[in-house]
Parts: sequence; C-alpha cells; structure tokens
Amino acid sequence: MNMIFRQANRKRQSGVALIIALIFLLLMTLLSTSSMRNSIMQERMTGNTRDWHLSFQLAEASLRAAERFLSETPILPEFDGTNGLYPLNDVNLPVWVGANQSDGGGFVFYPEVVPNIAEQPRYFIEKLDSISPAGTETETGTAVTEIFFYRVTAVGYGGALDAANNPLSSVVLSTVFRSR
Repeated sequence: MNMIFRQANRKRQSGVALIIALIFLLLMTLLSTSSMRNSIMQERMTGNTRDWHLSFQLAEASLRAAERFLSETPILPEFDGTNGLYPLNDVNLPVWVGANQSDGGGFVFYPEVVPNIAEQPRYFIEKLDSISPAGTETETGTAVTEIFFYRVTAVGYGGALDAANNPLSSVVLSTVFRSR
C-alpha cells in the first residue's frame, strides 16, 4: 500500500518548478541586459567627457602659446590678415563655430605636436585698438607708451572621430591679451 501512494503523488506533479525556474531565468536575463546597457551608456558618457576635457586643455594651451608669442616677440610682424595675424574685424577671420566653418586667411598651429588627437590645436590673433594711459599725454619730455590689446582665439580638438573622419569634440576659447 505504501507503493501505491508514492506513485499517485508522482502523477499529480504538473511541472510548476520548471515554469518558476524559467520565469526566474527570464527575470535574471532582463536584469543583466539592463545592467549591461546602463554600464555601456556610462562608459560612453565618460569617454565623451574625457574627449571634451582634452579639447578644452588643448584650446587653453593654444591660448597660452599665442600669449607667449605676443609677450616674447620683440618686434611683432604686421597684422595684415594672413598667417593667423589679423587687424580688428577683418572679413577673412577663421570661423570655427557654426555651420559655415572656414580657416579664413590662416592660423597658427600649436608649436608642439600632440599625439592621439583628431586635429592639432590652432589659434589666430587680432590686433585691437591701443590706448594711452591716463595722464601720460600731458606730461612733457616723456615718451607716450601705447598699450596694445590683442584678441586671441584658439581651438582644441579631442581624440575621437566620427564616421566621416571629423573630430567629435572641439572647444573654441577666446581671450583679450594686453601688451607689455
């Protein structure tokens, strides 16, 4: 009689354990897929942030190189709209932002070659108006020293490229520099 009872129990099982195991497997698959997708998204955001910071640092380095050029060159060349040196509001200035980008009448590359970036950083300089310090024009016997101002605009690029081989990130910075 004991044997008959065990056989009857086996016949009543309907595979509920298998269905519950499959549901748990499906839930674990969905959780792991979601977690993987989230991880990939965070990795992309980190890469883009790194690329932007690299662009910013290279633009900043280009600004400093231009300022060093202005402060260390004893006699500055003519600001004639070529070779990255422009008079105020020149029509041929480089345009590095927006849909109609152009290199205008030229620019100056950052003096050192930076590896593993999309394009080398560059800058151009505009000569702004000069001023005479207050009170110097009324003194006699002393030379009037003019103070010149220059607008320096630089662009730096990150390391990532898009499908058309264009840089994915760029940062354009501009500053006004006062002569010695």
